[in-house]
Amino acid sequence: MAENHQWTDASSSHDATLFDRPRQREGKVPFHVMFLQGISALPGQHKDWAFNTLLLLFYSQVLGLPATYVSGILAIALVFDAVSDPVVGALSDSYKSRWGRRHPLILCSAVPVCVSMYALFSPPETLSGLALAAWLLVATVVLRVSFTFFAVPWGAIGAELSTDYSERTKVIAYRMFIGGFGGVIFIAGIYELFPASDEYANGLFNASNYQGFAIVIAALMLLWSLLSGLTTLNQVKYLPQPKSRVPTVTFPELLARLRDGLSNPNFRVLFVATLIISSAIGTGLVFDTYMNTFFWEFGPDELRWFGLSFLGMAVAIFTIVPLQQRFEKRDILLFCLVVMTFLQISKVALRFGGLLPPNGDPLLLPILVSHTCLLAFFGFVVLMMYASMIADVADEQELQNGLRQEGVFSGGISLSGKFTSGFGLILGGILLEHAIQMPTGLTPGDVDGGILFKLAITDGIIVPALNLVPLMLLLRYTLTRDRVAEIQEVLQARRAV
Repeated sequence: MAENHQWTDASSSHDATLFDRPRQREGKVPFHVMFLQGISALPGQHKDWAFNTLLLLFYSQVLGLPATYVSGILAIALVFDAVSDPVVGALSDSYKSRWGRRHPLILCSAVPVCVSMYALFSPPETLSGLALAAWLLVATVVLRVSFTFFAVPWGAIGAELSTDYSERTKVIAYRMFIGGFGGVIFIAGIYELFPASDEYANGLFNASNYQGFAIVIAALMLLWSLLSGLTTLNQVKYLPQPKSRVPTVTFPELLARLRDGLSNPNFRVLFVATLIISSAIGTGLVFDTYMNTFFWEFGPDELRWFGLSFLGMAVAIFTIVPLQQRFEKRDILLFCLVVMTFLQISKVALRFGGLLPPNGDPLLLPILVSHTCLLAFFGFVVLMMYASMIADVADEQELQNGLRQEGVFSGGISLSGKFTSGFGLILGGILLEHAIQMPTGLTPGDVDGGILFKLAITDGIIVPALNLVPLMLLLRYTLTRDRVAEIQEVLQARRAV
């Protein structure tokens, strides 16, 4: 009976700690370890690119489902996905095995992720209407939920590899850098699968091109998932593990862990800020492909150049360490979020102000690619700061209740993001179909100028302005470098007892 209360008792004791590292790492995290854990970013990069760039276009413009249906289905799938995040986070926090807390979940997710990704972009040709909508719903739910078993444990491992305040950011930066670099190569090559033809000047509108794409992206995601999981099994001994068997997580215990996480004021700030930012992102993602294709009139040959946004990420990698040595994480995050918002608004504002070349001008593409590189730099820093701050909050949480809750925190942030980006997808689909009145089945150059104007105003002015709310919230985040150092001193003293 006492065993059933093990988690509750430990959480209420400020002197207890349930987790310990079987072996303490001597020195810094080796380069090859940071590289191998960085590979884990590639499946998510491929999935996110496919969802953000092609999925709505494929099902709405190519297969003919109304945009409201598609965005609504994607939002429903996101709700399933978001609910699974804290469940998987809590499960991986308390799971105990010879392969650690996280790796068994990571490796078991690889095959269902691969199969569902293939199914998503290769529906039977005979499907249409409600049957096609049902296929989209099932494939998307299975993909998103199974991918949670990969992404949430990996997010927790990124926070656990190092206890050093600055090195945590470096570990996360490597992961994002490899994801960005791999993304450039992926984007540059993947458009080769969408060649133009006599019937389709833009190969993205040719349904037959998506079969090969489905095979390639599914195979790549399987490869990266297994490679990153299997080659880092030897790091389990350096990661926090339960000192004894932890009971199976019941639903009331899960709610208690989530409540414990949300009781932390700094986590609440990050959680709510993510709610707002993700609402803006979810709405904006509905429009991004439409803007690039219909407003700027770019085809696959031009769109591949936007992969050079990796250059902005690369610069961020080399500047983040000196920046963090001089400034607090919160201050860096706030500054970059302000600049991001300005850049998002400036692109459309410059076009309407007559300061950008017209569509088809050779200068337009390099200008917008350069703009994207700048946006990628500041956006990449924002992501790194968020992830690094979660690791610091996990230390604060252990100080308060004895629990390492990286999984719950990672899952909670993911939950907040997915719930609200799901809302953003619904809102974006409704706006696209009913307010903007974007027709289906058209190609670039055939859309009325008034519709394009409404599309640009929504995507380039209204949506980015939502970032002002999280800017105000993040001013309440209180963890500093000195405070984290104090917390870690106390934790080290506890573990030595």
